[in-house]
Amino acid sequence: MAMPWEMVVCIAGNVWVLLDGWISVCFLAADEAARLLRSATD
Repeated sequence: MAMPWEMVVCIAGNVWVLLDGWISVCFLAADEAARLLRSATD
């Protein structure tokens, strides 16, 4: 039984939003960690 395309698009959109947010948080955390390490070595 195939899923309707609307449901597939909705699920894919939700997954993309979750991944995009998670990646943004990871980059933000990595940037903060790098900034703290740079300031600790001064």
